[in-house]
Amino acid sequence: MVLVLKKFYRLLNKHQRNRVIILFFMMLTGAFFEVLGVSMMLPLVTAVMNPDIITENKFCAWICGNLGITNHTDFVIGCIVMLVVIFVLKTTYLTFEYSIQYRFVYNNRFMTQSRLLEAYLNRPYEYFLSAQSGEIIRIVQEDARNSFDMLSVILGFATEAVVAFSVIITIFVINPFMTVFVALSLILLMLLISKVISPLLRREGENYQKTYAAANKWLLQSISGIKEVKVTRTEDFFLKNFVKYGQRMVTSARWNSTLQNIPRNLIELVSVCSMMAVLGIMIAAGHAIDSLIPSLSAFVMAAVKLLPSANRILASVTQVTFYEPALDNMLKNLDVLSEKTVSVSGGTEPLPLNKEICFRGIDYTYPGGEKKIFDSTDLAIPVGSSVGIVGASGAGKTTAADILLGLLKPQAGQVLADGVDVTENMQGWLSHIGYIPQMIFMLDDTIRENVMFGHAKNKHTDEAVWMALEEAQLADFVRELPDGLDTAVGENGVRLSGGQRQRIGIARALFTNPDVLVFDEATSALDNETEEAIMRSINALHGKKTMIIIAHRLTTIEGCDAVYRAGDGKIVKER
Repeated sequence: MVLVLKKFYRLLNKHQRNRVIILFFMMLTGAFFEVLGVSMMLPLVTAVMNPDIITENKFCAWICGNLGITNHTDFVIGCIVMLVVIFVLKTTYLTFEYSIQYRFVYNNRFMTQSRLLEAYLNRPYEYFLSAQSGEIIRIVQEDARNSFDMLSVILGFATEAVVAFSVIITIFVINPFMTVFVALSLILLMLLISKVISPLLRREGENYQKTYAAANKWLLQSISGIKEVKVTRTEDFFLKNFVKYGQRMVTSARWNSTLQNIPRNLIELVSVCSMMAVLGIMIAAGHAIDSLIPSLSAFVMAAVKLLPSANRILASVTQVTFYEPALDNMLKNLDVLSEKTVSVSGGTEPLPLNKEICFRGIDYTYPGGEKKIFDSTDLAIPVGSSVGIVGASGAGKTTAADILLGLLKPQAGQVLADGVDVTENMQGWLSHIGYIPQMIFMLDDTIRENVMFGHAKNKHTDEAVWMALEEAQLADFVRELPDGLDTAVGENGVRLSGGQRQRIGIARALFTNPDVLVFDEATSALDNETEEAIMRSINALHGKKTMIIIAHRLTTIEGCDAVYRAGDGKIVKER
């Protein structure tokens, strides 16, 4: 438990740690109310059973004298009223405490999820070439949730430990022998259970992490590729793989719940048996049964509070063991992400771009790859020109575009804008760029939001959207729609044709009025007729923008001012 707290110390910032300390003291106050409620039961039982208590007990006599109580009935009623008031105060305070505790846990859980997502979004593009989306989703959603649930469990553990300790001290004063005997029995049982069950829970916790990510992966793949799944009639294949890992995940969760319930039943069994054993020993030793009634009453009242506390304490230990791998994994990812996130260099002012864009001495090999994609490659693109890049699959066409866009960092060489290294001001460089990929990513939103794609709205937003749609030659189509710019496109743009999605991609690139447009095989997935229509839209921008068109087919780049061929680690001019 101490080791887990140290891990949370790394996870939480200074303000959050201070809040945890405040919460801890609030929980101690709640524990005081819990103990007070239990400890008041004994005086009530004693008062009910002893009619002469107000005269025999000096403390009770002093209270009655100050409060004007003259008979046993009034004293018992007073004790009952006091007990009710204590329980009302306890309930009110604990409700307030739980509200503060859960607000802290849920708010900070979401803050951590936001930190994780921010860190992932700022990872280099190369990271996502080998990353698994299912695992990322599990870390951001499930691991963060489980970790903060575990923090809530630990705080509850501290409270229950204080309550249990206080109750034990209270009943120790009443009957030391029974208290020690029961406490030792429970301690031995807890040690035995933790030694046997903790390793099993740790193992199942690790299995849960792995299988949850795998189940997520197959779920996402089955939904993302639903069109191909339907056409190829492979629904059973995707379902089978989801079920395969989902069943393993469920098995781990089932074992977690089962193993947590075993200790609860054992604790109740050992507690009751040990108390009965002590009671039998004391009766056999000659103690009068009447003299044992107050002690037995106190122990019964204590058991009402102590047994649930003991169960929750042990449940906390088992839950922490099961969810600790989630915390370890999240901390590891936060550490790695914080070390390797991309720092966006430079200011927001655009780089000067009046003459040319250059590749100078570019070397690039993909992480873990052996083949050198580029080897001291040079390329010059005059501003205002239209340049086509062709080549076989794997020759480096898209890699060249990704290096130009700053997505891939070359091992050697520079990308220059008017002689300035673009890495010195990546934001300024990207403000010049509009990018149109082969597959346009569509938001499950309106046409307006898909053209804007996250850019801030202002009073001229719709004007800029219409202008971009006009240049992409899609404005007439949108005007004919009943909802116009507010038309929902569906998930992945399912309500639009391939050509319409491509034109929205072009409009998106034109929305910020960039100086350079990069078309990365933007028409290769279209039929000939649609490609011709899209190319007419692209050629209409000739002379207005610097255009870099990557293509498989030579017909796509007929209108370009220059054509280059990628291959053998170079980009060589053909015409």
